Amino acid sequence: MRKYPKLAVVLPALLGIGVTVFASQKILQRYRMRAVPAPLVPMGSSLTRGTLINLNTNQDQYQNVIKGKVLLVFVTTGCDACRKELSNLSQFAPSLASKVAIYGVGIESRESVKAFVATNHIELPMLLDDGGATIRQFGLKFMPTKVLLQDGAILKIWYGTSPDRNALMKDLGEVETK
Repeated sequence: MRKYPKLAVVLPALLGIGVTVFASQKILQRYRMRAVPAPLVPMGSSLTRGTLINLNTNQDQYQNVIKGKVLLVFVTTGCDACRKELSNLSQFAPSLASKVAIYGVGIESRESVKAFVATNHIELPMLLDDGGATIRQFGLKFMPTKVLLQDGAILKIWYGTSPDRNALMKDLGEVETK
């Protein structure tokens, strides 16, 4: 006659294996975030008019964003990497002004984005994604996300931070000259 293990032994073992697998997947997701492929937005797609408004004046910024090379940096207020990225970009932006216009884009309420900008002394011009239309249009899920535009058409979308000016220039597709 064949003996089977008691349910009191098997059930906790199966539960332990399940918890371990679940925890491992969560940890891998956290570290894989930077390696996530860009959203499936066709390069060359354009912004929708009226979705990006100036944080302070509440005016549509479509005409400003579709001129020349523009970098939009989408951020959330509770994201430490977003805060660091905007602080770094605030330092780099003046030296890059002739090559690219850089805008921070808050995706939460006007009040929370204004408080975030004031608290963290962000010097970049800030826009607000009115109702989240732009992040839905582009399928953005991770923050910070950078969208590089040329005359309003998408050239590149990528996630994560640029630790220094040279890394940003590389991300922008330009070679740093000394």
